[in-house]
Amino acid sequence: MKDITPNTLSLLQNPHSYILVGSKHKGDYLDKKQVIYAKSAVNYTWLYLISGSRYLSCKPIGYYEEFLRKDNFIRIHRSYLINLLNVKYYEQKYRLVHLKGGITLSVSYRRSRSFLRNLKAHNNLNIFFIEIVF
Repeated sequence: MKDITPNTLSLLQNPHSYILVGSKHKGDYLDKKQVIYAKSAVNYTWLYLISGSRYLSCKPIGYYEEFLRKDNFIRIHRSYLINLLNVKYYEQKYRLVHLKGGITLSVSYRRSRSFLRNLKAHNNLNIFFIEIVF
């Protein structure tokens, strides 16, 4: 019998807080809270973690948009899906969202209003809004 590590025990206790990346026989389980953002690569998706590592998934970004919707993830661009828990601040004039780890992503014009509504709905996350006036 294999030894049960703390990560395995956590996975067994709360399987809905993890994402399986890879095949069902050989893959990695990623904690949803550790994912900063996801980036589309045609029909694949790169998942970027707080630790600086990234994982390639064979699923499209639309799959993760639906799968992670209830876990504070929001689509900000055709290519990006972000975790609202990792947002530092948002520059509304330039439609730039700054994430933890020094990552800056652009918010598409068509998704900027819904993104702003979702940020204000999650105002308990202590996100700063920057409005630059010239």
